[in-house]
Amino acid sequence: MPLFTAISGRHVSSLRPLILIVFLVTTLIHSATGSVQFEIDSGQKICFGTYALVKSVITSNFDLLDDEGSPESFSAHFSDPAGKVVWSSDYGASEGNFRWEGEGRYELCFDNKDTTDDGVGGDYHVGFALRTVPIVQDPAGAAGEKNSMTSQLISSMSQLLDQLEDISDHQTYMRARESTHRELSENIFARVFRWTLLEGIVLLFVAGGQVMYLRKFFEKKRVL
Repeated sequence: MPLFTAISGRHVSSLRPLILIVFLVTTLIHSATGSVQFEIDSGQKICFGTYALVKSVITSNFDLLDDEGSPESFSAHFSDPAGKVVWSSDYGASEGNFRWEGEGRYELCFDNKDTTDDGVGGDYHVGFALRTVPIVQDPAGAAGEKNSMTSQLISSMSQLLDQLEDISDHQTYMRARESTHRELSENIFARVFRWTLLEGIVLLFVAGGQVMYLRKFFEKKRVL
């Protein structure tokens, strides 16, 4: 016998909050996207847009993947459909995140000012994620104690999932840094190995030449 035909109407009503929660979790998981990494040159501005057809939760985070240099020339800005900046990071901040609710076309821009004479600025590798998740509304509205508790629970779960995704993104950024450092270490090791090998070959040639020279020297001396 199918599962849903075996449940009475009273049980379906009591399970409605659980069904909404499961639907919310499923929606958020399927709408999640991985982080994106790119390079922004000095004096360049790069923007990314997202469109919310209905009222949605828009979350984003960014992290500079370069450990060297000063990020004082770098900042991020988030604009609403009217073009008004509703969130921005401070110049010098190497990471940031925000959460916004609304609908329409939003834009996240990364601005890297020109390098100045005092050494501020440069090219940066940036990792970021931008997610748009529709807000799940309770069909029965928020009236009633149970519906109000369900709405609060859904909101809390949404914020918790946002934080988990933020942690996952930062782990991705850390792996990107680790990969960059590993590549740099391997390149340094390869160069040291090549120079050591070259020095060893040169040393063998010099030692061989000295042995041949001494051998001929003693042979001439013995003939004399």
